[in-house]
Amino acid sequence: MTGMHSFKAPATAIPGLLGIESQPELRLVGLRRKIHGLPSTAIPGFWDRFSPYRGWIPGQADKHSYGVLLQAAETSDGFDYMTAVEVLGFEKMSADWDRLTVPAQRYAVFLHRDHVSELRPALHTIFAHSLPELNLSPQRRNGPLLLERYGAEFDFRTGWGGIQIWVPLQDDGART
Repeated sequence: MTGMHSFKAPATAIPGLLGIESQPELRLVGLRRKIHGLPSTAIPGFWDRFSPYRGWIPGQADKHSYGVLLQAAETSDGFDYMTAVEVLGFEKMSADWDRLTVPAQRYAVFLHRDHVSELRPALHTIFAHSLPELNLSPQRRNGPLLLERYGAEFDFRTGWGGIQIWVPLQDDGART
């Protein structure tokens, strides 16, 4: 994602709902860091550090990559962000990698077709408008706050290629 932070693309589309999906437990391996301040300045550097390892991690399940937004592990300010890939198991992982087991969960899955620099306004639209209009409530207590799923077609150098945004949902669908 080198150089992305200097490129600003106009937002052209509201993220479209692809559907409601049930996902089994997910085992992710990557780099997890605390974010303070504006995420748009820190996150591209995390991807720059992690991207060379994609495809070389033992037991990697497929070619998808994940950006995982998590509640901060140590304090109440900021949040944690993890750049990761799915693995079949943790057995072959060295201690250098951060591990995360995402519990089986139901998700609202949205497609973001714009440049990755427009992800923040897309997330605002999803949480402020799309989920309430669909009468869906995000899960806030167990696991990640959201997953960004980058397919094999996503170009981390340019920031283009489509991103799926997976928002964990409350089991009962009740609004909070």
